[in-house]
Amino acid sequence: MILVGLAGMYLHAQFEKRFLLTFGSIVVVGIGSIAFHGTLLFPLQMLDELPMLYSILTLFYCCAENKPYRRYGVWFPVAITLYGLLTTFVMLFAGPQNHLLEFVVFQSSFAFMVMVVMSHIIKLYGALQDQAIKRMWVLTAAIGFTSYGYWNIDFRLCDLMQNLPFGLFNPQFHAWWHVGASMTSYMVCLLVCYNRAENLDRNPSIQWKAGVLPYVVADRLKSK
Repeated sequence: MILVGLAGMYLHAQFEKRFLLTFGSIVVVGIGSIAFHGTLLFPLQMLDELPMLYSILTLFYCCAENKPYRRYGVWFPVAITLYGLLTTFVMLFAGPQNHLLEFVVFQSSFAFMVMVVMSHIIKLYGALQDQAIKRMWVLTAAIGFTSYGYWNIDFRLCDLMQNLPFGLFNPQFHAWWHVGASMTSYMVCLLVCYNRAENLDRNPSIQWKAGVLPYVVADRLKSK
């Protein structure tokens, strides 16, 4: 996750700062995930979960404000920021003493934002004419839903996965969830970046780094 975030920042450095922030948030999520899974300490759990929320909020802004003009005014980024701050406050207030409250608040607030972003992505997909870009969206969705399925299996059937019959080894679905989440996060940011460049008449195209990593190339932003 750290690597794909850094790659996104490097390969899309010519785009607006909103996308550098979005790709950069993936890096922070990766750092927090490593720190939490290596220690299982509550403060580092916050370093894992809160950047996930901030990352989806920045992506939401990129999805919603994708036109050449500002659609929702100054209040929109302010509202997003307040949403993140309020969720952060409640999670920290709950602390390790009230883990259930912290868990419910994080899961519900994050899941809500994921659903909001998905609704915007469906609109973007419906307006697409380029079949190659549509196929990339479908592939991204397939990776994302498969990864989420892996997470659910590992989360709900953890004991079973540790003791599979016939001596079968644990497929480590949680690790595959992280791989899939990294790929999905990168691809969604990339395709939203493509959509923004298209709306700004920058003639975007998808190119491949070393034949394995797609990225967006576009003309320079036209001065008004």
